[in-house]
Amino acid sequence: MSNHAIEDQGLPSMPVRRGRSTTGQGGAVLAVVLVVLVVMMLGGVSLLSSVDTSALLSGNIGFKRQALNATGRGLNQAFAKMKLSDFRANQDSIAGCPPPVGTGTACSKASIWASLNFYPRLLESDENGVPVILKDKAKFDSTFTAGTLKTQGTDETRFLIERMCNSYGPSTLANCMLSGYSPRGGTGWAGKPGSTASPLYRITVRTDGVRNSLTYSQWIVAFTEE
Repeated sequence: MSNHAIEDQGLPSMPVRRGRSTTGQGGAVLAVVLVVLVVMMLGGVSLLSSVDTSALLSGNIGFKRQALNATGRGLNQAFAKMKLSDFRANQDSIAGCPPPVGTGTACSKASIWASLNFYPRLLESDENGVPVILKDKAKFDSTFTAGTLKTQGTDETRFLIERMCNSYGPSTLANCMLSGYSPRGGTGWAGKPGSTASPLYRITVRTDGVRNSLTYSQWIVAFTEE
């Protein structure tokens, strides 16, 4: 045998060490990072949604306040109509009205009532006390002709005055809700000769605002001639 062969056989064998693989650790770190990113994204979306909701609520409150301000103008317009001589002179009329209060088929003063947005008895209402005819804009506008108030450029306000009576004719305790008996020339309430009965009126105001907002406001008022 050659010297090289003898030397090779005499060399001890050395174990070969392999480096530890980091593939498993790298995969775990990547998963943790992805989870953290997902949580941060969800947090950002939640915060954005919260901000948008707050802005939307603030806007809706502003629109509601604007609509309520418009209803005040509608109420003032109703008061202005109630002060007119046509209102005072014709609210008790039964001329041409159908039975049992009259003998006709249609009240002859109906056109005057329509021009005042007034009706001398209560009309059909829904479960909340809102006159059904006021809920239909087209029907209301074709029946009552006092006009629509335009406010803030976009708001539309309509009002309706109803005398709180069950029938046409004079306001009496038998067919109307009365606020009391008002002595002429005084402010006290007393049922005595010379006093006049004061009926109650229901004024309903509808306001259509921006973003299809809709507001109904209602008052029960008494009107005493000066």
